[in-house]
Amino acid sequence: MKDVGEAYMPNFGLANDDFQKLKQAKIDAIEGNFDICAEEGDVRYFLNQSYRNNLKVIMSAGAGEAEWGYSCNQNKYPDDQKPVWNKKEVAAWINKWKNHPAVYAWDISNEAGSVFPNSNKFTLSLDQLKQAYKDVKRADPNHPIIIRMNGWFFYDYDSNFFRNGNPFDKKTADIVMINAYSNVDDYYDDFVSTVAKRARESIIKIDPNVKIVIALGVWEEQPLWVKPGKKQLLNDTKQVKNQKGLLGVAFFKYGAEGSEWYLPGDSPELLGVIASTSP
Repeated sequence: MKDVGEAYMPNFGLANDDFQKLKQAKIDAIEGNFDICAEEGDVRYFLNQSYRNNLKVIMSAGAGEAEWGYSCNQNKYPDDQKPVWNKKEVAAWINKWKNHPAVYAWDISNEAGSVFPNSNKFTLSLDQLKQAYKDVKRADPNHPIIIRMNGWFFYDYDSNFFRNGNPFDKKTADIVMINAYSNVDDYYDDFVSTVAKRARESIIKIDPNVKIVIALGVWEEQPLWVKPGKKQLLNDTKQVKNQKGLLGVAFFKYGAEGSEWYLPGDSPELLGVIASTSP
């Protein structure tokens, strides 16, 4: 489950029973919505509660904008500011948390920085991702490295998927999570199966050792993203499970009570579908 909690809220807006709800929904790994700017106490709470509830944690080490040189708690950045790898601070962050028993993996990229400041002009290049992979692996060789990729590249094109904004090659990731968010107004019932098949075939062709996860959308952010219905989520989940050779299925997003989206409060029926379809 991705985006568990909200970075701007104390303890990320989470209570002890949120971790229990996630475990009851048969979730086994979670990723918070925070980066290296997070307060130590909040991160420790997140990791400790995860550990107590037998949840593994994917930690940001490049998925957040702060890891690429954008200052913490700043609303406006220069229009010409490019993402620049913050190697020293990321290594310090990894060394601080890598021995916590809840840590599962490090996330070094969410859709090549598509939500960073100035992303209309600058996204992360393949060389940047490879450098991040190398540095994170050097800081912690014992946990896998994840990148998240945009599923629409695999649906809108029938070849050359790894173009600008969606780079991939060897020594870029150990696990690739494909954001196969079908929850738009014009729903395509073959979207998830097409994306999963094309992503797996093209990625494995380059690096057969990479594991692949398909992430489904379970949130609403109008006007682009709409809340999926139970039937749609059941169909999407079935399509993932029908694909061979995948590591698993993920969901975005959980949120936090009092924020714009809180899965247990805004859509308990979708949380029920997740619980009923999980292994």
